[in-house]
Amino acid sequence: MNTPTRYPRSNLAACMLPWTKDFKLDVPVFEQHVGEALDGGYKNLYLMGTAGEGYALTDSQFKEVVTLFARLTVKPGLDPQIGIISLSMGQIIERIAWCREQGIRMFQISLPSWGMLDSQEIMVFFKSVCGAFPDCRFLHYNLPRTKHIINGAEYRRIMDEVPNLVATKNSTSDYARVADLMKHSGGLQHFFLEGGFAFGSLLGECSLLCSYDALFPKMTWDFFEAGGKKDKDALFRIHIFLNEVGKVLFGHCKRSMIDGSYDKTFLWLRNPQFSNRMLPPYLGLTEEESAICRRQFEKHYAQVA
Repeated sequence: MNTPTRYPRSNLAACMLPWTKDFKLDVPVFEQHVGEALDGGYKNLYLMGTAGEGYALTDSQFKEVVTLFARLTVKPGLDPQIGIISLSMGQIIERIAWCREQGIRMFQISLPSWGMLDSQEIMVFFKSVCGAFPDCRFLHYNLPRTKHIINGAEYRRIMDEVPNLVATKNSTSDYARVADLMKHSGGLQHFFLEGGFAFGSLLGECSLLCSYDALFPKMTWDFFEAGGKKDKDALFRIHIFLNEVGKVLFGHCKRSMIDGSYDKTFLWLRNPQFSNRMLPPYLGLTEEESAICRRQFEKHYAQVA
């Protein structure tokens, strides 16, 4: 499990997209958001995963956001990353090519999700997309929505054919899945959410995809550093704390909501200027739900760094 990885260990922060009441990008708030992430020490930032509404943007919105993000982050010492989500492999390739022209060289890709791909189709996808851009690097977002969760052995086969697949992103809290990935595809840099990071860190080198950086910036860095040191006590103390946050803040919400509803609310709690509004047809928290969430935050977490 100590195989050298294709991508360095990192603390990867997601940037969200604030929308005005007429669903235009709130440019000053977005610029402030990205600037605060950079000021907070993040060298690895990404846009437009699921929480960042990468599934929802029109081509014109996509280009507007990437242009602005690239201007802020394509700089020495930074490694900005763009998420590309589409049902069309052709559109994925077109968007990567356009982003590459803006200076982006790291991309987060997920499998087309209209129908589940079989093993041969998965190989075609990775060889076609990653192979078209040999000077770029790719992180695979391994999520259930694509109907095919790739395991460690499958990643091993893909790695052998696709040298610029360098990382994965997994939201699992299943320790068996974490162990499988670390054992069988250790050459990839595996980014785990808070639910899997503590265990993964004890098995070898892995990275953190942080969900709570806006709420708890110091704790997020403490968590990441504890993983590097394999400090079991600190890792699981923070793991247990973060595991309860969602229940406390959102336990009153009795409906299922799209991912960004939660992540944007974290930002809104620390910065009320950052709207937690979602692009239609998705509905985020109502004003009443948001107000309850803020009361819970003020009661339990406002003083937590």
